[in-house]
Amino acid sequence: MNEPLTMTLWNAILPLAGLCALVVWLPGWMAGRGNLSRARLSRAVGVTALVALVVGAGLAAGLYAAIKEGVWAVVLKAPLERAGFFLGRSALFALLWGPVLGSVWLVKAQELNRRLGERMVDGEGGMG
Repeated sequence: MNEPLTMTLWNAILPLAGLCALVVWLPGWMAGRGNLSRARLSRAVGVTALVALVVGAGLAAGLYAAIKEGVWAVVLKAPLERAGFFLGRSALFALLWGPVLGSVWLVKAQELNRRLGERMVDGEGGMG
């Protein structure tokens, strides 16, 4: 496999778009639709970041395996060392999905504050 590596739809763009879609969808699913707790939203965003790192490491391993033979054999020989390597590569993916997750957190927090404000105006209390 000596052909030059080029970034294509299948080996880079779609996997990274999928990772971004995960960080857009997962916090809302974990926190719940009508969430009124800032702590719950923060936990959902934190867990999403950890999940994205792990999924990104798997994605990096898969992409490396696609361009170089024997990657899985090396991973099986030294799993902890290779896991650290792929988690490091996954951290580079965070340059893409990190701002997306930050934007999602901001939007979800604004929605939460709007719902809390509406509850206070309606006289139901609302500090969650």
